[in-house]
Amino acid sequence: MKLHRIIIIAFLATVFTACEDKLDEEVFSELSPSNLLNNEKGMSFLLNASYTYAHRNNDVQASWGAYHMSSMTAGETWGLGGSIENLWVAEIDFTWDSNHSHFLSVWQVHYNSIRDANLILDNLDNENLSEEFKQLTKAEAHFLRGWNYAALYNWFGELPIYASSEDELLQPRATVEDTRSFIEQELTLAVNGLPVEEPQFGRASKGTALAVLCKFYLNTKQWQKAADAAQDVMDLGKYELLESYGDIFAYDNEGNPELIWVLPKDGATLTETGQGLNALTFPPDFPVPFSNNSVFAARTYLFDDFVNSFEETDTRKEQIITEWTSTNTGELVTGLGNDQSFPYKLPFEPNSIGAWAGNDLPVIRYADILLSRAEALNEISGPTQEAIDLINEVRERAEATPYTLAGFTKASLRDAILQEREWEFYWEEKAREDQIRHGVFISRAQTRGKNAQDYHVLFPIPQVELDANPSLEQNPGY
Repeated sequence: MKLHRIIIIAFLATVFTACEDKLDEEVFSELSPSNLLNNEKGMSFLLNASYTYAHRNNDVQASWGAYHMSSMTAGETWGLGGSIENLWVAEIDFTWDSNHSHFLSVWQVHYNSIRDANLILDNLDNENLSEEFKQLTKAEAHFLRGWNYAALYNWFGELPIYASSEDELLQPRATVEDTRSFIEQELTLAVNGLPVEEPQFGRASKGTALAVLCKFYLNTKQWQKAADAAQDVMDLGKYELLESYGDIFAYDNEGNPELIWVLPKDGATLTETGQGLNALTFPPDFPVPFSNNSVFAARTYLFDDFVNSFEETDTRKEQIITEWTSTNTGELVTGLGNDQSFPYKLPFEPNSIGAWAGNDLPVIRYADILLSRAEALNEISGPTQEAIDLINEVRERAEATPYTLAGFTKASLRDAILQEREWEFYWEEKAREDQIRHGVFISRAQTRGKNAQDYHVLFPIPQVELDANPSLEQNPGY
């Protein structure tokens, strides 16, 4: 069952309005403003609200903006058309600035989740709450803070840290060391307190927290910790590679055992809990499979060099559309050969409302854990049979030729792992962070003719946030 959108502010506004209209009436509801944080039902509503923001469900631009911030900047995709084109051009050409709306959307949605998680942690010391409820809710709130801060750190670097709802609002940015330490602390607390089985689809489990911690360690190049966290996920025995690559993303196979952390979406209920990635990928004359599907004017394309880089037997390229028949002209349109193939990992949904679909967005899959451990082991000790075996688990599922240990150096295996990640995780919000970690994000952009500078490895703090908080300092270069 998916978590549905909870708007706490709107709820409180409604309650307060009702009270003003009938001042002589006493309110005894468990969810009245005075009781909201005083019982398990109210605290659960607030927890769901924090998850809703963490899933990027209150702002459709945050949902797709995170994808484009990764994919367009890394040269994985390019796009044109529609009102979003100017935002894409800035990301493609490295001409973005602090007023780019994608940056503001992701900043605000994740800090909103942190705000709600802080309210939860500040109000758990309450005799009306059972010990079991307190322990689980506390662990989930720590996970939410760790996940949100880790995502923001990935994009913006060191952050203002809010550890309580009572903290001074105009916080300066913490140091890199303090930011990293806080993220590690929160995720470790979550690992130690969460159960192996998630309480509800879309909520965190021990494996979820370990996987986010693993990726945090990997992206900060803490290789041994990354390798150990990956092994801890594997040792749970809960996750596995599916036999078919395409089945990972099938709409009727959501919640499958390869998916460790996903952002649940529901396009058939509320627009802002859906996602519009396909609507921003395919052109208006694309033959959508269901009459209720619709698309925008914008299109998202893959480059020919990438599409042609797959081994002939590799089944992962089957999630790419290289030609299609126009519904306007009836003619075959060839994408491959024109840098206009489409990524199609998220199938059109039969229950969507127009452009808004309910395909859940994968964040961390079991394949990512296997390749993360392989990468960390290579950085620690150079090529090993264990690292090769981990990579081959992923390659063999895709029917690609297995690797052998002979002939690899640390550098050449590092390059092979990055290439493997590109084949495995295209159009999954991984390209930018992978290239940054491997030290090629800027150089590849420069090779594409972009005016990319070293400071572009971080995005600018949104100008709106700088204007509201004089204690914040902008990232260098902006």
